[in-house]
Amino acid sequence: MLTGIACRKELPEEIFPASLTIVNGINDNSSNLTVYFGDTQPQIYGRLTYISNGSYFSYATDQTDQPVTLFRNYDTLQPDKPFLKTRLELEQGGIYTQFVYGSPMQVKQKIVKEQLPSRSLIDSVVNLRIINLIDNRTIDVLALEPEVVTLVSGLAYEQLSDFIKVPANSTVQNFRFEVRDHATGARLTTMSEVNIYPGTTTMNTQWLFKARTMIVTGTWSGEGSFSVQAKSIGHF
Repeated sequence: MLTGIACRKELPEEIFPASLTIVNGINDNSSNLTVYFGDTQPQIYGRLTYISNGSYFSYATDQTDQPVTLFRNYDTLQPDKPFLKTRLELEQGGIYTQFVYGSPMQVKQKIVKEQLPSRSLIDSVVNLRIINLIDNRTIDVLALEPEVVTLVSGLAYEQLSDFIKVPANSTVQNFRFEVRDHATGARLTTMSEVNIYPGTTTMNTQWLFKARTMIVTGTWSGEGSFSVQAKSIGHF
């Protein structure tokens, strides 16, 4: 007689990691960051994740209480005094963006739990929003290509706009945007990106159907005396 024995295995609890994107928006345009996700001191600082100024790093974690330690420009001479040390409360399956901004002398952070727009293969658009990280200045942002239109007006410091649909169909060659000082109308900077690569019919898949954030950061000393840059990051 043959008998069968059922083997009951305990399956591990299903975990849905949180997604964390860290954005380097320090306003001197030259501060680069390295990031450590532990509670102890790093053993090898050279292996830490590097985030250049105006760039970002995306990380998946199963920790709901996530430690984040940032060092600036490889300054590890005082490991007990990092550039920024914080703990983030994350929900499993949540999508978060941590904007790190301000000056090297006074760093700030803004944590956003994302509700990203759903992708539609029907509308050939990119969903673009803007965050203003120029200390104590209010800005306007205009699209110059593919069409001339005001995207935001009177966006205050630290304010994050809603997502705005920008056309990205096969007739659009380039995206071009202009940032202006709201009070004076002075042009602060421009940002350009290709939609269709020159000499081809290949579209820029980092923009089409995607959600992106334009990060406007820099310093203002007075009219004619400012240093501002605009870059964009993708949310995938």
